[in-house]
Amino acid sequence: MKALKMVLLAALLLPGLALAETKIAVLDMEAALSATKQAGVLRDKLKQEFSAEENQLRQMSEEGNALKAKLEKENSFLSDADRRQLLGQIQKKFQEFQTLGNQLKQQRLAREQAFLVEMRPQIESILKELVKNREIDIILNRKSAVFVDPKLDLTPVIAEELNKL
Repeated sequence: MKALKMVLLAALLLPGLALAETKIAVLDMEAALSATKQAGVLRDKLKQEFSAEENQLRQMSEEGNALKAKLEKENSFLSDADRRQLLGQIQKKFQEFQTLGNQLKQQRLAREQAFLVEMRPQIESILKELVKNREIDIILNRKSAVFVDPKLDLTPVIAEELNKL
């Protein structure tokens, strides 16, 4: 909804801005960062670093699925006590899976945030240079625009400049 308001506001302002020959550009910061060599290195590093935990998650999932299949297969033959015990094992396995998955997700997000913080000064420096050289007045978030002429998109330029660092 907020993005829609921004697009509508920009659409209302564009006719007046065009008269003043305002130069507008768009940028998708996430896409620019994702396209960099540094982000690729980070992805590979995180994949390697968290591979043991991801394997553990896969194993937990398989164990949980096996327990669930056992319950479905043997449900009519199990006593109430055995059924409750098996359900308890399934719930415990699911909780362990959820806990480990959430921990892994939080660790990954923390590392990605640290990467963003590390890259921010370089991005700001590149943006200042582009704004100055191209005499850009406004940079909008690319995701807020319904359509953008590719000539106005700074995303590939930012990614290319970051790759030069």
